[in-house]
Amino acid sequence: MQKPGPELREIHRPLRILPGPVYFRVPFACRLWNPGYHPSTMPMKTRIILVTCVLLAGLLPALRTVLAAESPVTVEGVTEEIRDNILAFLSIGDEPCDAPDWRLRGRLEKSEKEIRLALQGFGFYEPVITQQFTAATGNGCWQALFRVEPGAPVILRTIEITLQGDARDDAAFHKVLRESGIEAGQPLHQGRYTALKSALTSLAANRGYIEGRFTRHELRVEPAAGYADIYLNFVSGPRYRFGATQMEQDTIDDALLVRYLAYREGEPYDRKKLTDTSRDLTGSGYFGQVLVQPLLDEAAGGRIPVKISLTPGKRHRYSSSIGFATDTGPRVGLGYQNRRVNRRGHQISNKLSLSRVLSELTFGYSIPLEKPATDRLGFDAGYKYEDTDTVRSKTYAVAVKKSHQRENGWLEEPSLTFGHEDFKVGGEDNRSLLLMPGISWTKVVADDRLYPRKGWRLDFTTRGGLQQVLSDVSFLQVIGNAKGILALSEDWRVISRMNAGTTAMNEFDQLPASVRFFAGGDRSVRGYAYKSLGPEDDDGDVVGGKNLLVGSLELERRINSKWGVAAFVDSGNAFDRFHVDPKTGIGLGIRWRSPVGPIRLDLAHPLDKHGDLVRVHFVMGPEL
Repeated sequence: MQKPGPELREIHRPLRILPGPVYFRVPFACRLWNPGYHPSTMPMKTRIILVTCVLLAGLLPALRTVLAAESPVTVEGVTEEIRDNILAFLSIGDEPCDAPDWRLRGRLEKSEKEIRLALQGFGFYEPVITQQFTAATGNGCWQALFRVEPGAPVILRTIEITLQGDARDDAAFHKVLRESGIEAGQPLHQGRYTALKSALTSLAANRGYIEGRFTRHELRVEPAAGYADIYLNFVSGPRYRFGATQMEQDTIDDALLVRYLAYREGEPYDRKKLTDTSRDLTGSGYFGQVLVQPLLDEAAGGRIPVKISLTPGKRHRYSSSIGFATDTGPRVGLGYQNRRVNRRGHQISNKLSLSRVLSELTFGYSIPLEKPATDRLGFDAGYKYEDTDTVRSKTYAVAVKKSHQRENGWLEEPSLTFGHEDFKVGGEDNRSLLLMPGISWTKVVADDRLYPRKGWRLDFTTRGGLQQVLSDVSFLQVIGNAKGILALSEDWRVISRMNAGTTAMNEFDQLPASVRFFAGGDRSVRGYAYKSLGPEDDDGDVVGGKNLLVGSLELERRINSKWGVAAFVDSGNAFDRFHVDPKTGIGLGIRWRSPVGPIRLDLAHPLDKHGDLVRVHFVMGPEL
């Protein structure tokens, strides 16, 4: 029996830059534009070519970085996974281009042994390795080439994995075993063996098997025979349950605090429920510090007690902001929140936002319900003034809404809004009284809510009014929004978006501007001004439409941990009858992972509109 080889290693190596400049030739077509032309006089084909070249010019630095980051060490003859592990073992790969020849030769002598050790992690014990080394000349870098013929892998012959104790009937443990990738007849992969042991140990700790241990864990490798055997026996003991909860706090009523607990005494222990409890208490706004800890040392009688220590947060919170948004221009904001009106957890929030396009003043009162982390009853009142190139409106409204998260993860929010709106759309002045019941559903699934690599968001809303019931117009509206993010590789992502809506009604002129559909702006068709797209009246003024359909596709390339670039295309419009007449914009963006969240700067070009060649859009906030 031979001692198993080393475990797989992760690569942590700085990128190397190839010596000398890297040149890119600009396509001849990019020189078609004469700077003396005005954009509106260019042929459409020329404008498309020009913007395409601008996008390519912005992406070339990223391409240059990728090409220049090639390592002087090359490994051939193996899969990408095995090559990465070999590169992690090779000490010569840590040497800079100007390393002395004597040191490189010393590293080279150890290379074959290092490659053999790396291959053993994948079950290859009889490889054939050849190497070729080229010393540095001039400003160039040395080069090392390794050709590897792994040979026949060691095959898993006998696999004996047993569970004893309560874990034997726990589906979570059987799922880990199924997904381990360890099967008889497959090549030995020591990384999977190590990962399985770690997964079983972690799962036992997280699910209350605090007495769990391996009574046998063996990996026997016989390279000469070409076989390997795995023997694992995990004895979990009993699964403990939640014991009594000790609460140290004097901020809110204990009855409200208990409703924040994601677990109940006597339930099977699950550490994730403690994590959820800590997250919800932290997000409540009531507390400055939150500590939720299982008292494992005090576990007895099959119960694990829990201690929750809370310190009060600031009751009054004031905020102010000065900023800029493409859709609204310069803006200032003031806010006030009373996070604890009383010990029952009621909250008050007031917000004031002022800009030349959109100004709002809102008052809100919130009451926690049975599941206070997600379920609340809210009362709102507010005033909004909007003055765009197409619409001017003043809206006064009061609303009541109830937020409730369903078992399937959807956030459901029925609401009732009563408002009065004075508005001018095109050349028509009008006013409308509206009692509008509605309901919305929202669900977000993401691996990281702030910087997701994989995830999606869906929003559905239906709302309407009835002329006979405190409304000047009858209508029914359905709105749907979808956004998805998918990572193609470590550095590339695809982001797609779709916005759609439709309205059923007869008297469109009476419909308030706030519930009409428009397109254009930061979160719509970039390249066009905010709410500048939609059906027009006889004077050419945009008056909004009954329907909306907008789609977007974006390709993003990460440059480093903080910065990235993107290319995108948006298309769509608001419309009345089922003839969309889509308007399209394309552009290039810069992405920054700032300390306060994602910031996106886009340069967008409208393909089918005279005027601005490029429009700047600036957006800040979460991506889903």
